[in-house]
Amino acid sequence: MPVLYAHAFIWTLGLASLAMSAPAENIPSDKVSTQNNLQMTPLCDLFYEVQTGDTCWDIIVRNENTFTMRELLCWNPDINPVCTNLIPGRDICVGVLYPGPTC
Repeated sequence: MPVLYAHAFIWTLGLASLAMSAPAENIPSDKVSTQNNLQMTPLCDLFYEVQTGDTCWDIIVRNENTFTMRELLCWNPDINPVCTNLIPGRDICVGVLYPGPTC
């Protein structure tokens, strides 16, 4: 039963932080590169291949919480603010060169 509460808490926490996430359209066009019709920051130096069933929170946890939801969405403007358009097999940016883009 504690696991169920933990999942509910994490899910609720995720929804709360989504409200504070930066909309993808606010990213300056000079900070975005298009590669294979996918947009991501040109400063990206670490990638993750999306797996079937992944959510943005899964990706953040698998990368040891080294970045926030806001950063993930900033670095990958193709991902919508509610993270419902992840495509299995697609590489997304999960790390950038210091200092990274301004999100």
